[in-house]
Amino acid sequence: MSAESMRENAIRKVIQELIVPDLQKLIGRIDILDERISSVKNELKSDIIRLDEKIEHLDEKIDSFRNELKSDIVHLENEVKKDIEHLNEKVDLMNKFNERLFNLVQPAGQK
Repeated sequence: MSAESMRENAIRKVIQELIVPDLQKLIGRIDILDERISSVKNELKSDIIRLDEKIEHLDEKIDSFRNELKSDIVHLENEVKKDIEHLNEKVDLMNKFNERLFNLVQPAGQK
């Protein structure tokens, strides 16, 4: 081997000894970060699944309340209709009573 070749090899060796340990440290850190990222992703997936389940449960509750409210509204509408019909019957009866009373107070010929 020539002196120049030996010098190049020595320089390469020194450069490798300086760079490779740092590279190994960086690779190790990257691996650790990859593991942490993977762990966080899994936690997030789990959290998202739990949130989806809670949202689904809330949607079911909302639908149930909505149906109850619709039923209550229909029931109240029917009750109001019945009350109005009953009041109308009373008004009709009062009108007939007033008409008869008026006819009794004023005989047919005095109108």
